Amino acid sequence: MRKYGLYLLIAVGLLVGCQKKYTAMDTTTAQTSAEETKTTESAKVTVPEESKTSGETDAKEPESTGKLDPIPIAVTGEYDGEWDDSQTPIITSRCDRVFVQGDGYEALKSALSAKNDEMAAAHKKEYEEYKVEAIDMRKEFTDAKFTYACNYEFQPIRFDGAVASMSWLKYYDMGGAHPTAYNDYYNFDTQTGKQLELSDMVKDMGGFRSYVKEELAGRAADGELFDGYEDTVDTLFDGTNADSSLEWAITENGVSVYFAPYEIGPYAAGEIEIAVPFKDHESMFEEAYMGASTDGWAKKVDPWDTVTYRSGDVDASVCYTYEEPETEDDFTRKLTIEREQNGKKDTFTEEVYGKIGDTWLVMTDDGRSYLYMELSSENDWKTMEVYDLNGEKVAKAGSSTDSVNGAPIQTPDAFYLTRRIDALGTYSAYRKFHVGADGMPEADGNVYTKIRTADSHEDEMPLVSTRALPVTLFGADGSETEATMPVGTKFYVRATDEETFVDMELEDGRKCRIAVRQSGDGWGFLIDGVSEEECFEFVPYAG
Repeated sequence: MRKYGLYLLIAVGLLVGCQKKYTAMDTTTAQTSAEETKTTESAKVTVPEESKTSGETDAKEPESTGKLDPIPIAVTGEYDGEWDDSQTPIITSRCDRVFVQGDGYEALKSALSAKNDEMAAAHKKEYEEYKVEAIDMRKEFTDAKFTYACNYEFQPIRFDGAVASMSWLKYYDMGGAHPTAYNDYYNFDTQTGKQLELSDMVKDMGGFRSYVKEELAGRAADGELFDGYEDTVDTLFDGTNADSSLEWAITENGVSVYFAPYEIGPYAAGEIEIAVPFKDHESMFEEAYMGASTDGWAKKVDPWDTVTYRSGDVDASVCYTYEEPETEDDFTRKLTIEREQNGKKDTFTEEVYGKIGDTWLVMTDDGRSYLYMELSSENDWKTMEVYDLNGEKVAKAGSSTDSVNGAPIQTPDAFYLTRRIDALGTYSAYRKFHVGADGMPEADGNVYTKIRTADSHEDEMPLVSTRALPVTLFGADGSETEATMPVGTKFYVRATDEETFVDMELEDGRKCRIAVRQSGDGWGFLIDGVSEEECFEFVPYAG
């Protein structure tokens, strides 16, 4: 029983109350301590790309947009499982794939396609082995009803014109006292598609290694690490560890090294992260892969976890929790945000409608802080709730129908949000945003680009015309030509402003624009004065 879909990763809190703290996040270094690996569950969703305006339909060189501009990605999940006669799951599984959106970055797309295939093959092998074990366990312990899980869950870290950095969380639940989870990290040169080694990023390996070991020594002094952890660290750096390799990632603000649970510390310590910042260590790193030197940053925050941060003379911490509804069909939750700012505590509560998903603590360049929280409800409808953490009291800044949908917010100056679009069909599409003066996401343009996770037209449903349709053809040189496409032409939706046009791709790869206008009855569009339903064999709208 296999399912495919776009999804949003939703963190599941495992603790009661705001107990676990992360180390301070500074507006210049944005350094944080390790995040304990979390169990995650999935619902439907994606991640984005910015559209082109009129005449800009030809592929652009990625470098022309700036090497540190974020690039949009989309993630799909493949699901599998076995159930017993009572429809209780014996084992469930999920394996993710990641896709770069839009034109350009062909080398990176090829490299990620290969990585997707590699992860899928490894996952399938493990899943089949655990399935046999799970079925045998169910037969032996008929009353226990243990449910196994075997997931490879994609986690974006940094995607821009210089670096694509990510991890796959490998999560296993075999009915024991607690699940096992660890991350495999991967870093790519965005322009060449080359998978990077640590030596490609770090020029002063001795200095880098010393920094990591000094930071770990501080934790060891606090009793957080195993005795003899230094030997494990040395073998990981030397590449002589028989059981594991050194895991690392390039973030917006530096290079982080990660140690899995049990590797150098107890399970309760979770995954241990040591972040070596670019700031004040510029000579240690390869300049081509260094991130932006801005004061703004964004940090993903899980429920029940306390994050501390500083901005100017403000020293603060924030944590959010929520109460689950009593019934499965109730989407109302009581949300609580606890903030301590310069020694003063404040609690904000409200009822929210929907399942709480990805939440980001966002700090602007000028020191304003906000929580961006995604909610999802019936029919996968999503909103972004924004909370203002400035001032004496936490306050609601507003709501947006554009939401993160699994995408990372790398910087408050440029990120992608997605929404449901109904224009010649129903689909998810995105725009580029930045944090506005009021804290709300502010769009950089009015054009939405459709999310794509298909590698070819064969995997995508076209709109097939039933009458000749007038279009504007876009040439590779930027030229525009008026033309009429014959009956039977296959159109593939690419972008829209939801009001006056829908951009299409033809079977031969040419790009064109269909002029539309909204119908007078408040639903649907007219093309050349004719209802869209009379222009195509089928228009795939969702209910």
